[in-house]
Amino acid sequence: METSQRYTPLRLYRRRRKEHFKEQMKNLRLVVDWTVWVYLLVPGLLYLIGWYTSLWTKPLPAWATGLPLPVLTGLIDVVMLTGGVLIFVEEADVLFLKSRPLWMRTLMRQGLYRSCLQHLGKMILITALTAPLWSRVYEMSNLQIALMAVWFGAVASFQAITLHMTKVRHTGWRRWIQMIPLIIGIGYMTIHATSWMHGQTWKIIFGILVIMLLLITVGQMRLLMKGTFEGDVREDLRSRLQLTAIMLSRAVSKPKAPRTRSIIFRKPRKLLRNRSIANRTAEIAFKAFFRNSATMKLYLQLGGLSIAAVALPPFPVNIIVCALLIIMLTVMFYRSWDVFATSDYVQLITYDSEALHLAGSMMVRMLFIPIGILMGFTLGLAWLGWIVGILTAAGAVAFGLCVLSIAGWVRLTRA
Repeated sequence: METSQRYTPLRLYRRRRKEHFKEQMKNLRLVVDWTVWVYLLVPGLLYLIGWYTSLWTKPLPAWATGLPLPVLTGLIDVVMLTGGVLIFVEEADVLFLKSRPLWMRTLMRQGLYRSCLQHLGKMILITALTAPLWSRVYEMSNLQIALMAVWFGAVASFQAITLHMTKVRHTGWRRWIQMIPLIIGIGYMTIHATSWMHGQTWKIIFGILVIMLLLITVGQMRLLMKGTFEGDVREDLRSRLQLTAIMLSRAVSKPKAPRTRSIIFRKPRKLLRNRSIANRTAEIAFKAFFRNSATMKLYLQLGGLSIAAVALPPFPVNIIVCALLIIMLTVMFYRSWDVFATSDYVQLITYDSEALHLAGSMMVRMLFIPIGILMGFTLGLAWLGWIVGILTAAGAVAFGLCVLSIAGWVRLTRA
């Protein structure tokens, strides 16, 4: 006859940790085609191994040799902000765990241990990837690099627990008021302490001992905190659903809070002097385009990418890129006009076909001219200077207006 094992808080933690892992793997299987990822990961890993080997065997690139230590430490500190603390507390435990402090402390202690090990492993991986810089640029030994990995892991654990204590205590804007100074202060301490320890083994060991004492202190403070059960449940739920939220964000748009007033064009000011029906319709469409946050964000992104696309390639490749971008923008702007022209607002009003065509041509010109000026000026500025930039801006706008006119004529003949 089998005897059931006694249910302990440690077994409860292990069961919930195992269920959490299975749930995350199940979510990944639902959205990830592993056959496709194998074909992507294998070449990617081979390329990464070759690139990493070249950092050890070949001369380092200029950006690596000129990278200051505080900048590298700051980038690593940004990576430290990823992750958090998960103590596996659920809403249904409100009566059971709150009446058994030993079970609650055991779950919390095991969650802190798990978080520290995860952050330590993450920092070991990051330090290993940046080891060529620590060894060849900053002239550190293998022992010092290994100690730096432990140092970064301890700092990441200290930062995660400190921020977790703030998250379970506060919500909304109060939480950010508390967290922002903590993030800045810990980052400042990490950068200056790492620079102070550079190249000195005893300083690194001393820094590790200090941060370990601070880590043990904040860990004990976290275990002694009272009245945070609701905050613990809220943050655990947020952490468990974080991966699911990231995967769903590609398929389902996040609901936005309704706005009573738009960011721009809040007042009915006139943009065009001529108040014909075509101009007024184009003005309404132009304002509606920018009052929609999604289309305005897309417009700004395309503008920034277009400027970078004509500034980076060499001459005459950038001229070809500029011409292709103008054609692409023409198609996109006319599609935006089609969305407006088929909207309920336009259907309520009887428009003459010619007036509607003129309004569309005016609206796409209004959208193109700002981006066309910036693209043309950037093209000339990257080529010969700002004087040539003015001329290329005028040329890009003239070419763009010509393309818009041809596209409008083609649309009119097909209508």
